[in-house]
Amino acid sequence: MVLDQLIGHKATARRFLEEDRDGDRVAEYGELCTPDYVEHDPAMPRESVGLADARETYRGVAAAFGLRHSVEQLVAEGDLVCARFTVRGRHVGEYQGSAPTGRTFEVTGQVTLRFRDEKIAESWFNWDMQGMLEQLNGAFAASD
Repeated sequence: MVLDQLIGHKATARRFLEEDRDGDRVAEYGELCTPDYVEHDPAMPRESVGLADARETYRGVAAAFGLRHSVEQLVAEGDLVCARFTVRGRHVGEYQGSAPTGRTFEVTGQVTLRFRDEKIAESWFNWDMQGMLEQLNGAFAASD
């Protein structure tokens, strides 16, 4: 029973991170996360946000950079799943006032997801946003 639950959590984590449905994590938030979901990401304008704000923040970043995540490794224990991932993208839309450059990037990150009732209730993302900005050749100010 516990093993089945861990396998299910890992499958949900992979689906969430890899944006399986037409490359659209925005849709996945509503289906895979609890209504009181909280996302923590120090790379974003607000480090901790609820479900609606997480969806909108991700929608903006995904639209600007055409993001694609690849899960490299998943580890599960209890109600937690930890993942190492690679995120790739191309600067195709305006972001923080900077026009699209068409430049590409590839960086790594990790996330810990906490599950409740078979859904993601909380996440802690850490990914190399500074590395992304550097690969985009300074299209953004260093303080972003």
